[in-house]
Amino acid sequence: MKESEIIELATQCGYECERAIALKLEASGREYWRLIYNSNHLVLCFLDKSNGNHLEFCNLAEMLSSHNVNVPKVFLHNPELGITIQEDLGDDNLLEILNESNKTELTHKSLELLIQIQEIPNLDVQNLSADELLDQISLFSEVFCKEFLEIEADKSILELSAATIKNLSDHPKLNCHFDFERRNLIASKANVISVIDFQDLCIGPVGIDLAGILLDHYLIFDESFVKDSLAFYKTKSAVDLNADELFECFRWGGIQRNMRILGTLSRLYMNNKRSFRLNDLPMILDNLINILPNNWSCKNYMLDTIKPRLTEKLASL
Repeated sequence: MKESEIIELATQCGYECERAIALKLEASGREYWRLIYNSNHLVLCFLDKSNGNHLEFCNLAEMLSSHNVNVPKVFLHNPELGITIQEDLGDDNLLEILNESNKTELTHKSLELLIQIQEIPNLDVQNLSADELLDQISLFSEVFCKEFLEIEADKSILELSAATIKNLSDHPKLNCHFDFERRNLIASKANVISVIDFQDLCIGPVGIDLAGILLDHYLIFDESFVKDSLAFYKTKSAVDLNADELFECFRWGGIQRNMRILGTLSRLYMNNKRSFRLNDLPMILDNLINILPNNWSCKNYMLDTIKPRLTEKLASL
């Protein structure tokens, strides 16, 4: 949308502002804008009604806050206009501020926040089924490979998909943010971490959120750091798994997550001509390859066929 359109939406809801600054556009279609008036800042989130609504986000914001999870306050929800107006938590998301000197501290604080979310009892949210997990992972072969790269996923990819679902079905199921990554974690000046974009919260395998924060889309997979972080998580969490079991939860959660996201971002480009995440695809694929078990034949197929084809495709766009 244009700045003038956002200002008009805000005005209709009683929030007259001087400026509206675009913050980010999400794969879901949500647009985030900073409203500026009298030196005050708020955030307006717009979602076209044809793409969904904010009701689940608003309900979850209230519930998470009641359990002392740091989330933005929702000041207004107008379902007819498709907007919420929220507290502005600032620009210091962990994607922007995490570096080598604060990496361990901020990752540990993020894991503590994740545990806080995981341990909220009796949440009335969707329970991710094996069929839904398989539908998501199938985006890799059906959309990323076939439609975007114009190649057929071979038998080894289908075997990987089946193995991923089998492994995930055996893992502990907990409250799952489903996109617990650095861009959705915001630090205060005192390094208190808040979480945003939690509208997809569900019950799911523990490894999906662990992979979200530890298998970063913008950093190459660091096995030593991941294992150290999982060891910290184990000391704080009630999850009863040994170190090797916890790493396998992370591995298979990361495989499902990265295959799903490669398909999702490819579809976003093809259906909506949104190219803003295409540059992320090579790192997401590299990290997927890096966490695959070494003896899986699909690893060679991804290295020898899929990765070169992705490089070729991106160069042509």
